[in-house]
Amino acid sequence: MGKAAVAVRKDEGFKFCANEPSILGEPWVAMYSTSEPVPFDKSHFEKAMLYIIREPNINSTAILRADILSEQNYEVSKEHKLLDSKETTFELNDPDAKMINIDDMTLRHVPLSDSLELVTKHEAVRRIIPRNPYKDALMNQTCLVMNSTKYDDTSLIIYKPHINKEDLCPFYIPHVDAVAILLHEKTLSVHYIPFEDDSSDTTATVEKTKNEDDEVSTTPVNVRPHKEQLFDESERVVRTAYRLLQTSFKHSKGIMQGYEKKVNHDQVVDKVKFQDRYTNLKKKYSKFLVESWVESTDPKKHVFEDIGIAAFLIELWIKIYGEDYKTKMQFRDLGCGNGVLCYILIQEGINGIGIDARQRKSWAIYPQGVKNCLKEQVIIPSILLRPHPEVRKRMPHIQHNGGIFPVKVAHEYIAPATIIYSSQDLLKSPQVNIAEYPKDTFIIGNHSDELTCWIPLLGYPFMVIPCCSHNLAGQRVRYNNTKRTSKMKNSTYAGLVDHVENIATKVGWTVEKEMLRIPSTRNAALIGYENESLGEFPTKTVYESLIEEGGADGWIQNTMALTKRNPRGH
Repeated sequence: MGKAAVAVRKDEGFKFCANEPSILGEPWVAMYSTSEPVPFDKSHFEKAMLYIIREPNINSTAILRADILSEQNYEVSKEHKLLDSKETTFELNDPDAKMINIDDMTLRHVPLSDSLELVTKHEAVRRIIPRNPYKDALMNQTCLVMNSTKYDDTSLIIYKPHINKEDLCPFYIPHVDAVAILLHEKTLSVHYIPFEDDSSDTTATVEKTKNEDDEVSTTPVNVRPHKEQLFDESERVVRTAYRLLQTSFKHSKGIMQGYEKKVNHDQVVDKVKFQDRYTNLKKKYSKFLVESWVESTDPKKHVFEDIGIAAFLIELWIKIYGEDYKTKMQFRDLGCGNGVLCYILIQEGINGIGIDARQRKSWAIYPQGVKNCLKEQVIIPSILLRPHPEVRKRMPHIQHNGGIFPVKVAHEYIAPATIIYSSQDLLKSPQVNIAEYPKDTFIIGNHSDELTCWIPLLGYPFMVIPCCSHNLAGQRVRYNNTKRTSKMKNSTYAGLVDHVENIATKVGWTVEKEMLRIPSTRNAALIGYENESLGEFPTKTVYESLIEEGGADGWIQNTMALTKRNPRGH
């Protein structure tokens, strides 16, 4: 090989050393290395790399996840004793997804120099699932963690795709036969084994395609030049080596500094089931929704966010009610807004109704069956209109509490006036929804604003995703985050989430919390479906909570005023 071309990137202290002989031996090529001793040790490096093996999306936004098909652990010694072994089967239920050699689950090995005396500590075969499996193919890959029996501080990570030709490589991995990340003598480095040249062409061309998430996929048409030709820093495959070094260094240093994840996903619903459901729903509905968008808001944010929520809800309902969940429950989406979530769920064959104070332009684009399930109504919980349960026991014929609610209105042609609503009028009004639903109802509060704190008090299983902070009177407030152990900073949003959870717990709900995988910073979902008082609401504790929250005086007036405002977009 030719003389090494060395360039140090001063900002991070990484040097380009392609075409130098690799310490790993032939046919490896050294790509990048750190120019100063790294601050972390082998344990930090291996913990970080094992995490990245399980979460390859850290290295590429085009990757959704990895499914670990098999893994083995060995004793690091010359005897190389097998300690444990595990295999897992994952279903492939989408015939339209692209796939490359996914039946090949045989562990791959690579040539290595004897100088480091390396033995395998951990080996795994993973299946990489791309974010868009209709553009980029699923493929299997061997991942090895190797230690030296000669050097205590040496660790090597190897990635070997189950592919024999460069032109089969998906966009999201380096187009090389194998990748190695080596920690040796306090130096971190990246090495490649190029594919053998099987073409007389000395240049490679690519085709670029854009998928529905605007991710650019690059598919090789011809293979890259023969491995003896010098690598160039301008090549994509070389830039990828730099990013691999960057990521490995950053995460290893983070582990050394005691970094802990601030957000833990997949606490309630299995990640694989959610992501597979999301991919399926995205394929079915995203194109129509994005192309037909009539609101002034960003279609991609709202469409992909609601697809994610729909995927989560469906898997949650399967977990709660079983595979036949559609026969056991129905939903009410309170504050349904543009109706995207309702559209997806109803199209999936789930019975339900979306309710909002104002009709949206989007409602017009849906099929008639969906339009029929979207209701323009204001929501006034019946606890504000019905007699107290003790009164109803003594006088069951009384259906309303006799309340009178003055609402001031203004009109450009008449003087300001006051409309008087009675509880009896509101109970009978077709424009008012009093939140009394069939027993099998599940309530959704997807960024439902003023309704957020009310939802746990209504007496039905629920999922609420808090957004804007309001009290039970519908007024803007700020709640403090009282949980000292919470990893969410003490922001208005953290305080709201904490407060809604407290309300739900007080009235008997066992609350589960999930940080949803959606494109929104307000992605905390609070879920309650177990309550010993289910079917007995409003309970004594609900009335006590109303008092503790300062009552709901003004809710009816503020709610009726919503019909006079333009709807908000989130």
